Amino acid sequence: MASTDSKSTDTATPLPGQETGARWLWGLRVSALIEIGLFFAAAIAIDLLFFGGHRFTEVRPHPFWFIVVLVSVQYGANEGLLAAIAASVVLLFDNLPPQSFGQDVYDYWIGVGLRPALWVGIAQALGQLRGRQIRERDILRARLHNVQKQAEVITASFDELKRAKAALEARIARQFRTVITTYRAAQAMDAVDEGRLASGIDDLILAILSPRKFSLWTLTPSGFVLTRAHGWADDEQRAKTLSLDHTLVRHILGRGSTLNVARRDDERVLQGEGLLAGALTDVDTGEVVGMLKIEDTAFVDFNLYTLENFGVVCSWVGTALIRSRRWRELQRDRVSGGNAFLMSEEVLDRMIGLLSTLGKRQGFTSSVMVIDTIAAEVSDAPEVRTAVALAVGEAIRASFRSSDLAFESQRHDGRFVMLLPATAVEQAKAIIDKVERAIRQRLPKGQSERKLSIKAIDITEMAKPTAESRSG
Repeated sequence: MASTDSKSTDTATPLPGQETGARWLWGLRVSALIEIGLFFAAAIAIDLLFFGGHRFTEVRPHPFWFIVVLVSVQYGANEGLLAAIAASVVLLFDNLPPQSFGQDVYDYWIGVGLRPALWVGIAQALGQLRGRQIRERDILRARLHNVQKQAEVITASFDELKRAKAALEARIARQFRTVITTYRAAQAMDAVDEGRLASGIDDLILAILSPRKFSLWTLTPSGFVLTRAHGWADDEQRAKTLSLDHTLVRHILGRGSTLNVARRDDERVLQGEGLLAGALTDVDTGEVVGMLKIEDTAFVDFNLYTLENFGVVCSWVGTALIRSRRWRELQRDRVSGGNAFLMSEEVLDRMIGLLSTLGKRQGFTSSVMVIDTIAAEVSDAPEVRTAVALAVGEAIRASFRSSDLAFESQRHDGRFVMLLPATAVEQAKAIIDKVERAIRQRLPKGQSERKLSIKAIDITEMAKPTAESRSG
């Protein structure tokens, strides 16, 4: 038989098996106490008004059965026992039936206590059944809760596995793209043209190191000067020059080792300027031409693989820059261009200055004819540009005087310059049509309709910008 715990006086902590969402008092649900109280208050009022206050003694079945059965079935044995006791008290308090003449005392008390005993017995029987049902429900709820927790854990694990799978696929795809991009960047690194080399360097750094922000610096007599930055915001405040007395510059030039912010000593040297920094050096001579610095990168990309490749990239970029610099130095002294009939642009600058000065002294005028063979929107393959240059050279050799000179421009693809000594602009304009016909006759197949722009310029107009560019 279930019984209440006399030590339970708090409503905050329910007993084992009790519903956590309900309010409790002395191990009993507060809602059951309220229902029992309201029922008996209403029953007593109805009895006093309509049944003479005899507590429904003659009514069959007795109305108190309703509250006893209802509370037992709804709440369990404890609340059912309370309802049975309350019904017995309300029925018998100051309402004991008179003992009949000649009735045995035992028979009398058996008759008086039979109904309360039935109430208690029925309350306990129904309450125990209800209690077992509640316990089984609680067990099922606990199992369901555990299953839900397990399902949440499995779902979270599955989602994490999906994210890991997606990240792995992305990393594999990125590595595959990195191989292709590295190959293309390596091809661009073979260029000596500054624009193509700069693009190739950017592609190489992004393909191998995957930085969010990086910068390239050139070594000057006063220190490092920022040449190019990638990923920086327009309003981002960063130093554009680093003097020779800067700690970072002294370390790069003195030791030449790679600086890594993960090392405590290197972090003090970097002074918040970046995560990685390394000298751009020539592998053969050890000459330092600049510095590569990474300011920001993803956490997963800042690993041992990146640190090892950073030094390789610095050496690669340094060698490419030195090769480009040496090529430019050789170009300054070169006489002939890529075509045997055409001379280099460096010679053109010298000849323009010479003829301009000589013309002023001797009183004759020279002119320059500029030939553009490529429209601004056209981008030719190297073999096409070579074929066009050969066609222009042959046309020049066949159409021009022995005193005329032809030059190939390295600063502008598809541009050729004709130097016409002792020839005024009006005379040069007269032979433009002849030159255009000679060039078109010799253009390779598929290029005969190519756009050509030919104009004549006085040599004095060309001499002034040339002199300013040399002085700058």
